[in-house]
Amino acid sequence: MAKRKSAAQIAAREQARVLQAQFDVLAERRLDIATRAVAMRKDLDDFDDETQILIEQLVAKRHTKRSAMHAQLGALAVEMIDTKVSRSEAAGRLGMTLSEMNAARKAFDDAVRARAEVPSTPAPAAAEPVPTPAVDPVPGATSGDGLPGVTLPRQESGTLDEPVMGTIAPPVS
Repeated sequence: MAKRKSAAQIAAREQARVLQAQFDVLAERRLDIATRAVAMRKDLDDFDDETQILIEQLVAKRHTKRSAMHAQLGALAVEMIDTKVSRSEAAGRLGMTLSEMNAARKAFDDAVRARAEVPSTPAPAAAEPVPTPAVDPVPGATSGDGLPGVTLPRQESGTLDEPVMGTIAPPVS
């Protein structure tokens, strides 16, 4: 025979269902918060990676520009020294210390050396073969000694400005 549930057990079961529903709502909310946090961390990591790339690009650009400007400063130092002043006076006139001027001159010398090592003109590419006109035996032609089958190039028609192969162009006046 089946046992009957008391009213207290039924009420307890209902209260447990309400609490379970609240727990499920909270669990769903916690899952949603955790999902957003994981997505936010991924976005933050992506942002950090992009920022790091930009920083590296800026540092490289800064290094390149500083090197070029330092070399230009060295060129000015060399130009100042060429005016027959002492190195210390040249440094003073340029508003730098002697060691700064020497470093600038070294940067200039390095830039000149680097430029001299790089070939200014590219190496010549392999020449492409020039097409030659087709040459076939001309029927009935002779070489002048009576032998048939002489091979002569075909003549092509051209304008008066262009000489035709095998002819002499008239003098231009």
